[in-house]
Amino acid sequence: MTDSEQVAGRSASGEDRAPEIQERPLTKAFLVSGLILFSVVLVAYGSNVLIPLAVALLVWFFINALAKAYRQLWSKWFGPMTGLSIVLALLTMVAASLFALDVVISNVSTMRASSADFERSLTILLDKLAAFTGVDQEQIMDEVFGQFGLGQLLSSIVSATTSFANSFAVVFIYVVFLLIEQKFFDLKLNAIVRDEKRREQIRGILERIGHDVQSYLWIMAFVSMLTAGLSYLVMVLVGVNHAAFWAFLILILNFIPTIGSIIGTALPSLYGLLQFGEFGPFLVLLAAIGTIQFLVGNVLQPRLSAKTLNLSQFVVILSLFVWGAMWGIAGMFLAVPITVILMIILSNFPSTKPVAALLSETGEVDTDSDS
Repeated sequence: MTDSEQVAGRSASGEDRAPEIQERPLTKAFLVSGLILFSVVLVAYGSNVLIPLAVALLVWFFINALAKAYRQLWSKWFGPMTGLSIVLALLTMVAASLFALDVVISNVSTMRASSADFERSLTILLDKLAAFTGVDQEQIMDEVFGQFGLGQLLSSIVSATTSFANSFAVVFIYVVFLLIEQKFFDLKLNAIVRDEKRREQIRGILERIGHDVQSYLWIMAFVSMLTAGLSYLVMVLVGVNHAAFWAFLILILNFIPTIGSIIGTALPSLYGLLQFGEFGPFLVLLAAIGTIQFLVGNVLQPRLSAKTLNLSQFVVILSLFVWGAMWGIAGMFLAVPITVILMIILSNFPSTKPVAALLSETGEVDTDSDS
């Protein structure tokens, strides 16, 4: 073959390859768009399977964090005893869940039995409101009773609790098998990923996810218990019935950013209004619990989580509404952990690192290679 023919052959082959090179970005964009669309559809329509799995993963993270705390208690004298610490952490979670279910069901049943007394208190309050505003009392009663039904609210709480109890068995099975399988995770990673550098990068990502999610859970558990404890003292001093139930509700709702704090302040305050039939206790509860929520949530919590979470507050609120729209109340509880995991994963790939920077609060994100 002559030199001219070789040059012609190379140019021809280059021309043949040019369209392929030009098509790659378009093909990649199409595949990424399709993957995103498929993921959204899967998350939206696969909620019956994915929600218990996501809750199980969150519980699994917390059990491992609790087991680590147990190991630190006795490792100095008896060694780590990893198996015992995991079993004890699992039993602790089961006992706490069963106790919480009992508190909710027993207190709500008692409040439902007293719904007639609450309606009488509401009637007295409406009489006072009618006298103050000059609006016809019967018109106010028709409007309020048409929109407000304490029995319906309590029935909704019981229904949600029963639904959680039914799904608790599925979540528990998932958690047990995750705990059994976790000792084989590293072996499976070695078998799946042969490249040692790539394997270390994946291992680093998983460790960061575990560390950040566990830190978030510990901080939220501490902050929520502190808020619930202080609110319980306020409600006991005011004389609110079922103060333990409302404190527990505040503890749970505190895991929902912003909205949970608002609801956790409003519900016990409104209950105090119905119980006493006076605006004084209502205003005291609203001011005291609201102050506790503000100080703990806006002063203490940012100081505790400053070095663990780097999420933009706008992104937190946005994720709250997005996951809440797709998965309801469960999505609101899971919004922050899911967003944290997503940001960690995106920060470890050059093409998606700018997206992780947008999700972060400071715009600076650490990768596994940086740590």
